Amino acid sequence: MYRRHKWLWDKIVENCPDVVPYLEAEHKQIWSRAKFSGECKVDYVNNNISECFNSWIRETKGLPVDALMHTIRGVIMEKIAIRQHIAERLEGPILPSVINELKMKSRNLKYTIKASGGLKAEVSGLTKDNYPWRHAVDLDMKTCSCGQWQISGKPCTHAISFIGSFRRVKLEDYVHDYYSLEHFKATYQFVVNPMVDKSEWRVGNPGFEMLPPKLERSAGRPRVKMIKSRGEPGKRGSYQCKRCFQFGHIEKGCREPPTELGAELPPSLPAKSK
Repeated sequence: MYRRHKWLWDKIVENCPDVVPYLEAEHKQIWSRAKFSGECKVDYVNNNISECFNSWIRETKGLPVDALMHTIRGVIMEKIAIRQHIAERLEGPILPSVINELKMKSRNLKYTIKASGGLKAEVSGLTKDNYPWRHAVDLDMKTCSCGQWQISGKPCTHAISFIGSFRRVKLEDYVHDYYSLEHFKATYQFVVNPMVDKSEWRVGNPGFEMLPPKLERSAGRPRVKMIKSRGEPGKRGSYQCKRCFQFGHIEKGCREPPTELGAELPPSLPAKSK
């Protein structure tokens, strides 16, 4: 992954040198996956958590604070109960969704594997433009020179291809414990206690009169819909696959071989004229 970052960085310097000072001044960990830490096991940058939360309160965020908090508490309580029920039905050491994701990545992997003894090998191949590439895979250390395995905690396509060349080696043995069923159960082991109706709540006496803040309402109707960024899927753009980097589909249903280092990425979609 670092080599791809370096290759793409050289392309930026060659085509647009004026933007280099800005990119150097900004925090690289924000926009460069090659600079991510391997501790968190996350290989993407998005705001899905905040979007899910906004979706939860879409119909109720205009309510008073007490009613809004009561609604959020009920949603969290129900979500934890559902996840606990799901965890009881799951089997295996690793979450099935992760195993299915890795199995889909194993399709159409036309790689050349050269074993170097033990559980180490060189995995090589050609891009769509016949550009040669090669990576070193170490199953004992759970590493690949591309860096994707170390950052995400899930074997990359190079490691998957090498693992598939063995008969008695299981793919789930090389997935990080973060994706284990045990950790999933530990995440949702807590319980939100049920509450009685608001009419039965105890009325407290803070010892002073609490008044609402003085607010100046701006003119016009308050905005409800979220402003989406340009790269976000929806009305303002199209989905881009993380496997082949083509537009129009996502990684889950991709049938194209993964894009490797040196391959020319597809151009960004043109901005819509206003």
